[in-house]
Amino acid sequence: MHVFLAHGYEGTSMDLVAKASGAARRTVYNQFESKEALFSAAIERVWRDFPAVEITAGKEALREPAIGLSRLGKAVVDFWEPPMAVAFLRMVISEGTRFPDLPRNFFEAGKAPAMRALIGYLKQIDEHGTLAIPDPDLAARQFLGLLNEPLLWLRVVGVGKPPTKTERERVVREAVAMMLARYAPRR
Repeated sequence: MHVFLAHGYEGTSMDLVAKASGAARRTVYNQFESKEALFSAAIERVWRDFPAVEITAGKEALREPAIGLSRLGKAVVDFWEPPMAVAFLRMVISEGTRFPDLPRNFFEAGKAPAMRALIGYLKQIDEHGTLAIPDPDLAARQFLGLLNEPLLWLRVVGVGKPPTKTERERVVREAVAMMLARYAPRR
């Protein structure tokens, strides 16, 4: 990951990765058949600790949408808090015009499964009647927008700083409150 961030996708080579990691060239080539495979491993590492599926599967999260949405919101904002996560996203975006598979692979390796878990969770909440969500896909995107707009996008373009824990908590609270108010069950 560090080599990709320092040199970009195009400027990264298997030899540079071997040198930076202290591994023998042959070891790197034995582990990864190509730079694409190496990049895929880096993407998987970025998304590895994102717990969307685990959070949405909990019974408490299904009974109490405020709890489930709060946990999901916290996971999202904590995921994007480290500067390295934002730098990696920025690199994927900037290199994506020359290497169209990069954004697609980044999305498919992490955001797509997380988005499917969130949409599935919102569908279950709707089916349980705890919230009335006619379009779970749109609601999932709205929820992520409520979180990412104030905390992530300025950092992606390079003009923001990492939010404090207090700022992250406040944004999550407000996003959950807006979702609960908008999708309150009809009586």
